[in-house]
Amino acid sequence: MSERKEDIGRGLLQAVAEGDERAFSEVFHHFRNKVYAIAYKVTDSEALAEEVLLDVFLKVWLKREQLPQIEHFTAWLFTITRNHLFNLLKQTAMRMQAAPLTGQEDYSFPCSDNPAAILQEKEYRKVLRQAVDRLPPQQKKVYRLIKEHGLKREEAAMELNLSPETVKRHLSDAMQFIRVYCVSHLGAWAALTIVKGIL
Repeated sequence: MSERKEDIGRGLLQAVAEGDERAFSEVFHHFRNKVYAIAYKVTDSEALAEEVLLDVFLKVWLKREQLPQIEHFTAWLFTITRNHLFNLLKQTAMRMQAAPLTGQEDYSFPCSDNPAAILQEKEYRKVLRQAVDRLPPQQKKVYRLIKEHGLKREEAAMELNLSPETVKRHLSDAMQFIRVYCVSHLGAWAALTIVKGIL
């Protein structure tokens, strides 16, 4: 069974190396749960685990030309994940020492003075808004309360008269839909970028 997966992986990696975004999406969905599980185990945070997941696969995409030379992709991917986690934890510790927590997460996209980047950002925002508008009503409410208004999961649960676990499930389903929608409309690399911006 493992040999079969390795054969499939090698074919997909070659396609990714050639810039095939559909193959990249397949690799992403094949490994996403494993990478997320490692990140969550270390950070004990859903938001941080999602951030690590997206950052790791952004690195995979940027290094895609190297993929055919990698003997054991799974081990390589997990090494990148561990290294990124260590760096993230160091940066988080430094930020906590340097400045007090505000209690409010920043879900905005980074600003840029580059006209091309500004136009690209506007396109990203447009596609993201389309994705949110297509969410089922309850998922849309949960997404907007947490991601746009900055409520915590427990606060959103009280606002909507739902259990925190139900809110968690709605948010997870909403984010999954947004990922798929963005991949289909923007391509894999851009989709990972835009989803990372709303974590």
